[in-house]
Amino acid sequence: MALPQQDTHPEATTDIETQRAVTWKAVTIGLILVLAAALGGFYARHILHTTRLAQNHLSLAAVFPFFIVAVFLRRPLRINRGELLVVFSMGLIASTLPTYFLSRLISSLAVPHYLADPTNGWAEYTHEHLPTWAVIQPGPALTWFFEGLPRGESIPWDVWIWPLLWWFSLLGAVCLILFSTMVILRKQWIEYERLEFPLVEVPLVLVGREPEDRSFFPPLLRSSLFWLGFGFSAAGILWNVLGYFSHDLPKAPWRLSPISIGYGVSPIRMALYWPIVGFTYLIKLDVSFSIVFFFILAVAQEATYNRFGLKISEPNFAGTSFIPVGWQMMGVWIVVVGYGLWVARGHLGNVWRKAIHRDPTVDDSDELLSYRTAVLSFLGGNLFLGGWLYASGLELWVVGIFMPGMMVIYLGITRIIAETGVITIRAVMLPQVFTMFAFGTDVISTRTMAALGLSMGWHGDMKTTLMPAIAHSVKLFDTIKGQRRALAGAILAACGVGIAASIFYIIVMAYQTGAGNYGSQISGGLARGPWDFVVKYSRSPVPPDWRKLAFLGSGMGLTTMLYVLRARFPWWPFHPLGLAAGAAYPVTNVIFPIFIGWMCKFAILRFGGSRTYRGARPVFLGLIMGYYVAAGISFFVDWIWFPGDGHGIPFSD
Repeated sequence: MALPQQDTHPEATTDIETQRAVTWKAVTIGLILVLAAALGGFYARHILHTTRLAQNHLSLAAVFPFFIVAVFLRRPLRINRGELLVVFSMGLIASTLPTYFLSRLISSLAVPHYLADPTNGWAEYTHEHLPTWAVIQPGPALTWFFEGLPRGESIPWDVWIWPLLWWFSLLGAVCLILFSTMVILRKQWIEYERLEFPLVEVPLVLVGREPEDRSFFPPLLRSSLFWLGFGFSAAGILWNVLGYFSHDLPKAPWRLSPISIGYGVSPIRMALYWPIVGFTYLIKLDVSFSIVFFFILAVAQEATYNRFGLKISEPNFAGTSFIPVGWQMMGVWIVVVGYGLWVARGHLGNVWRKAIHRDPTVDDSDELLSYRTAVLSFLGGNLFLGGWLYASGLELWVVGIFMPGMMVIYLGITRIIAETGVITIRAVMLPQVFTMFAFGTDVISTRTMAALGLSMGWHGDMKTTLMPAIAHSVKLFDTIKGQRRALAGAILAACGVGIAASIFYIIVMAYQTGAGNYGSQISGGLARGPWDFVVKYSRSPVPPDWRKLAFLGSGMGLTTMLYVLRARFPWWPFHPLGLAAGAAYPVTNVIFPIFIGWMCKFAILRFGGSRTYRGARPVFLGLIMGYYVAAGISFFVDWIWFPGDGHGIPFSD
């Protein structure tokens, strides 16, 4: 299928002249947004029961507070463009932490002993193998965490200090690995390959690009087309906000009836998520077309297998609704990441020569860290993380599988988001699951199985993760001239303060109101799942599953073929990243708005050309901002008038 010529957004790479980006004012405001995201994410989900502020890779907790700062506080506080980008990046990083990451981590400290009972087998298969420094031991402190403090008692911090110190060290190593990885890859991704990074359009819209423009609002916010899209996207949410007070008002729908293909096939969800439409308009046509095409192909594959009664296994923590497709997708991600590193081999060689041999011909003066610091940080972080995992109970050969698998997931998610603009995607498979079924649980010791369950607390539910936020921050900083080394401090400060504040708040609120009331992530199905899973396959070990490995190989082969065809035939319409994202959950929930966005861009380019495309961009940027701002207003209405009984505004599920 021939696709129209498309614009490459040259204006997105315009440098923002600034002499003062990392200032005390910027860092102070940034830390305020860090605390708002770190505390608000947990509060909104578990206490207020309203829109989840931290539920995707460009969350409401990052965008709405920044909108207030950039539009209404910018002039009174005299904040320049560089400072605004620092503020946004710090809030973006913190918004990935509180729920899907740190709530699950705290759960992994507390759940193993408290929720163990004679029927689930946790005590028999895990307790003697879990290191005492990694989990909270039975006793009043653990009971009060789930049931609330008795009157007159204080939070028993002495029980938590030692485990938290060890977990903080692990998190520090992970942050160091991810940050140094992005420093090493920055020039390759941003300057050489020129990845799109559609999500950075949101902060760039709000800060503007013309340094000489002194008006109150950024230029795009003075466009009538922007407000047309803004109003269209916001109207339905704001109408429903009025309905919070009057149930007689009809509700504006954002979910249509799903399309049912037939028995045994997951229905296709039809959701009207306008920011997804807006972001899809910003990406390349072949990418968005491929996402839709390969989603349909995955549905057809599921239908075929179910039609003939072929079953590979029950669900096992794959990020797809159909297990064979999950293993195929893991093969796809391995090739996507491997191909990206192969393309970057020349640059990576330069980085190594500069870091190890001090090659004077390689310039790293404009990087956030020197290449030597970045490489040593990457190696040191991996060495510490490997030792930590070994001490927690993983056998060395499992560590050798787990850590590369972890990096495939992190790099895969980050690369996909940077090129496709999807704000919501999970890991298609966990390295723990890959290890267990690729090699068989019959060769994995019970101690290692328990440690794999423990590791799912920090590398499990990957709906939000730190590396994409760091990558987009690095991309934003690429528009700032100078002070690059100081920008690294802002990123690391956001990581450290966000992690500490989130963990502190989760523990305090648990003792005040009882973590047993917080549901799935802390005491429900998501918290129990990893332990039930490892106990199941410890009780009944399985050999390597060659059927799964065959699907893994088919995914690797298909992706390799797509790369070869794209290199040989420039007109080839199918992009490997469409295959990598199309069947991944919860991209599958937003395939309808992706299709709408692709169709709009296709029609505009076909009948209007690049000039019309550029002229229509404000409408689609308005669709994005209108949804975020209206969802933020809904959150504050719930906070004031409906605490504990809120109304969620969905972005993906």
